[in-house]
Amino acid sequence: MADLQERMSLSSSSSSSSSSSSSLSLTAMPIDGELWMVAEERAQEILNAIQPVFVSDRSRNEIIHYVQTLIKDRLGIEVFLFGSVPLKTYLPDGDIDLTVLTPQDKEEDLADTLCNMLKAEDGKSGFYVTDVQYIAAQVKVIKCSIRNIAVDISFNQMAGLCALCFLEQVDQVFGRDHLFKRSIILIKAWCYYESRILGANTGLISTYALAVLVLHIINISYSSLSGPLAVLFKFLDYYASFDWDNYCLTVNGPVLISSLPDMTGNDADVFLNEKFFRECIELYSVPTKAVEANGHYFPVKHFNIVDPLKHSNNLGRSVTKGNLQRIRHAFTLGARKLKDVLSVPGETMGWKLEKFFSSSLERNGKGQRQDVEEPVVAFGTGRSEPSELRGDVEGYFKSLVYGKWFHGETQHRWIPQGQDTSSWDIVRWFVTGQKNVFYRRNLNGSSNSFQNMRRSRGTGTYIPEMSQQSYTDRFSNKPSRVNPLPSASQSQLLKQNI
Repeated sequence: MADLQERMSLSSSSSSSSSSSSSLSLTAMPIDGELWMVAEERAQEILNAIQPVFVSDRSRNEIIHYVQTLIKDRLGIEVFLFGSVPLKTYLPDGDIDLTVLTPQDKEEDLADTLCNMLKAEDGKSGFYVTDVQYIAAQVKVIKCSIRNIAVDISFNQMAGLCALCFLEQVDQVFGRDHLFKRSIILIKAWCYYESRILGANTGLISTYALAVLVLHIINISYSSLSGPLAVLFKFLDYYASFDWDNYCLTVNGPVLISSLPDMTGNDADVFLNEKFFRECIELYSVPTKAVEANGHYFPVKHFNIVDPLKHSNNLGRSVTKGNLQRIRHAFTLGARKLKDVLSVPGETMGWKLEKFFSSSLERNGKGQRQDVEEPVVAFGTGRSEPSELRGDVEGYFKSLVYGKWFHGETQHRWIPQGQDTSSWDIVRWFVTGQKNVFYRRNLNGSSNSFQNMRRSRGTGTYIPEMSQQSYTDRFSNKPSRVNPLPSASQSQLLKQNI
């Protein structure tokens, strides 16, 4: 993994020298560099009031551990985390996404069992499980509220595990103190609290689609960005004028809808090139189902965004025709208002920027968060809650590997085709009798370390619960061992008991 990330970092930076423009022109920044830094500092103060912090991480991890332990102890089933919580891009109002691994023909029965089990928990513990409901849609999901935080439990959401690994990888390669994640949080806050255009369940933009939109802006403008506020400015300016009627959006630029399924783009002016994304597809994608055998088919809707990991998946499919007009209007109005904010003298810019995020601060800046019970540092005090946005990319990858193993995928897909294995940090399964051991090693014997990457600054070393290894142990060149997976006989027994 470390070797992979170093190679990705090197391959992506090769095109960064000319990454300040795009195939669609971006409006020049309205203020000079010094004022931008003042504006970015105020934007960071706003971010401090809404971004994940240690106390909110702890509150959510307690809920996650409770659900995982409950299901594992009662049913012997693995439950994995995905989405904005492990990615550390959730808002205080954000939900927790969990997925249960189970044979696909058992999903319906397991959903009924879990639903009844959670309903029976109401009042039995200090977690206060309420509002349990089962949504028997194409993607089955159990929705509930635990300690007043929404929790969604889905089944076999391998795509969610893939997206988590991919986005965490992108953030670590972009670096710059988690520019990617901080930009997602700031733009997500604007979309959710200020403009009300976020939410796939209501025909609006999904959170993964939003992350890809942000990724594209950073990818085409990397060297010219001073921080998350600059990303927001270019985001609004770019997408306010984007021709959604004739183009679909890919991570490397717009592609004519009429040219589909050909998605060949020009990546000469991007930071992360096509080679980087090809390697991510090889490492983080899952096999296409038989019913989706025609992988080149892209379902054209009103708001078309190509999934970087699966080009036949339209991430904008949730947006209705009517809501597209609403989104366009929000982008246009937001771009004009933010440009006005950045055009005033420096002494008044700060409070105008606060007004631009007035709903976000009204809900989250008064010393209370929706996802924690105790008071937190209020906005405007000059202080902030300790926070760490770095995720556990190796832990997430192990979850993905386990999911692939559970569903019977062979190890050969984990090594990109044509890759020189003499320099590839290979994931291998060694199966001996009843023991399944996961080893990681570099075949040329060289030492792999995240120290060779652009490291992000942080205020702490909070590690998610998915891995118990220290950084020193995890990134040494010695083979690392994690808990053994179930043997074939144990796995078969587990599946029979579901």
